[in-house]
Amino acid sequence: MRAGLTRLGSEGRCLATVLWRTGRASPHIRGSDLRDQLGRLALSALPLISVAALFAGMVIALQTSLQLARLGSGHLVADVVSVSLVRELAPIFTALLMAGKAGAGLASELGMVVLSGQAQAMRALSLDIDRELVAPRVLACVAGTFLLTVAAILTGLLGGMVLGSARLGLSPVHYLNRAVHALAPADFACGLLKALAFGVLIAAIGCRQGLRDKSDPAELGRHTMTAVVASSFLILVSDHVLTTLIVACIG
Repeated sequence: MRAGLTRLGSEGRCLATVLWRTGRASPHIRGSDLRDQLGRLALSALPLISVAALFAGMVIALQTSLQLARLGSGHLVADVVSVSLVRELAPIFTALLMAGKAGAGLASELGMVVLSGQAQAMRALSLDIDRELVAPRVLACVAGTFLLTVAAILTGLLGGMVLGSARLGLSPVHYLNRAVHALAPADFACGLLKALAFGVLIAAIGCRQGLRDKSDPAELGRHTMTAVVASSFLILVSDHVLTTLIVACIG
């Protein structure tokens, strides 16, 4: 247990160092680098996450309608689907998909830079690795996770509206009115704060694993896998912590 806690503390310090390096270099990054990374990490994932959120909203509406219909409360489907999507499901599955895509991408790209010796060459040329490589990727991952969560919320609500209206015979207008009435600013604050926190975790872990010293391609593969697994695990753990804190603060 002592060894585990020591390793956990060491990894936590490394993640904090990545974030500190990002903050230090952020004012000096080029806008074109940030746009390129945002397109690669977020825009390319938009179709995948939108389709996944659409079907997730439909599945939630289907399962919810089955259960509520037994209780004679089928009209509450829109309320349950909208709140669960905004507060919990959209941030979670967006972050998990981003952990598999962006987290692995960050670890493999930066890992190849380290393994091929490009990082040492950049240092020899007095180039700032944090400005050139780390900061644009971290900021793009955080912003991309946030924006994709917003897209997932919208498409998930649309999917729930389509299936809920078809199954229960509710008009789309009535369904949307119920959903809007059920949602409060605190619900959006909860979901979007989680999206930002998850984006920070994915970016920090991906960069940390990518920048670790490597001796061969097999080690690069292990570090990439570690980035995905660690990000996914910490997303699920931190979700509980964040939910508890947010509920205690804003209800």
